[in-house]
Amino acid sequence: MIRSVLSSLFTPYQAIILITLAGIAMLAAAYGFQYLGGLQPCTMCYWQRIPHAVVIGIGVLTFWFGQNTERGFLIIAGLVMAVSTGLGFWHAGVEWGILAGPTGCSGGIDFGGNASAVLDNLLATKPVRCDEVPWSFIGVSMAGWNFIISLTLSAYAFLTAYANR
Repeated sequence: MIRSVLSSLFTPYQAIILITLAGIAMLAAAYGFQYLGGLQPCTMCYWQRIPHAVVIGIGVLTFWFGQNTERGFLIIAGLVMAVSTGLGFWHAGVEWGILAGPTGCSGGIDFGGNASAVLDNLLATKPVRCDEVPWSFIGVSMAGWNFIISLTLSAYAFLTAYANR
């Protein structure tokens, strides 16, 4: 009963399209906040972009290889979004001060040139910290939204793959 309801709500083709479009939207939002909004990403922010790029690639591969591959690619997309969920949870936990962040959470610095130029760059560059929230909506940071959206997409991918087996 539940399986028939799920399979009527979610077709693999629609799920792949939705998950691919969501990956595009997530990356567009991240780059929009960075280049249009002036919010520089931290190291963990960059890590969270990778699964969304991978999901876009999975969507392209699914359409390239055809309809017989949709279920397998849905499972892979679900796993990739589960990784994104974990990264979002970790980053949100770092922002809340309940989880430890990576030791290298700092801004990008050019180490080329002589020692004096490197020192000047170090002194002039304010590192982007992983434990600070530069933007939030209804009390949820970008990392928190990544967690929520990635968890939803992961569940959607797995439910669709399960319902259409």
